[in-house]
Amino acid sequence: MIQQTPTQPVLACAQCRRTLGQSDLVPIAGNWVCCDCKAAFLSRLVAGGPVTASALQYAGVGIRFGARFVDGLVFTVPFAIVAFLLLPNMLRTAAASRLPGFNGTFLLVALVFGLFYEVLMLRYWGATLGKMACGLKVVRADGSSLDWGVSFGRYFMYNVVICAVPFVNWILLITTAIMAGTDEQKRGLHDRVCDTRVIYKRS
Repeated sequence: MIQQTPTQPVLACAQCRRTLGQSDLVPIAGNWVCCDCKAAFLSRLVAGGPVTASALQYAGVGIRFGARFVDGLVFTVPFAIVAFLLLPNMLRTAAASRLPGFNGTFLLVALVFGLFYEVLMLRYWGATLGKMACGLKVVRADGSSLDWGVSFGRYFMYNVVICAVPFVNWILLITTAIMAGTDEQKRGLHDRVCDTRVIYKRS
């Protein structure tokens, strides 16, 4: 009679998210952590405690749309005031010198302005003003804060790849909304590419 070896469960490391056998993981504060990540996980636990994936409360499409709407107001109002004050002179200068590509230059200025706003807010506070107003925060899959690369990548994916191309942007926006609405962790296209999650900020 052949005795079958019992299979051990496969679990994900709470730090690096790799899936390993249970014998290759150690339990720490209710989480399973691989040997390679044990020191880093303990350091974060001592520093203030990481948010486990199971404890994250993911934000849905509706509240995220509301946050984007607030951001649009925050971004558009001061930009419109500046444009109202400067645009007449800029238009006269462009007409006098017959400068080509004025509309492209204006769009580029808007993108750069938005870049500084969103990337700096995500990097240092984990949320734009709109997300703050809605009680939301953007984090990595393990609940950690965003670094510079992820903050820039998320801005580029949403504002340039998804939203900036005419006609195509509607298809990508609808696709992103469907993905966020049907995904268990409410991830849009830009969240999947950058490995981010939008969650409700804990009080």
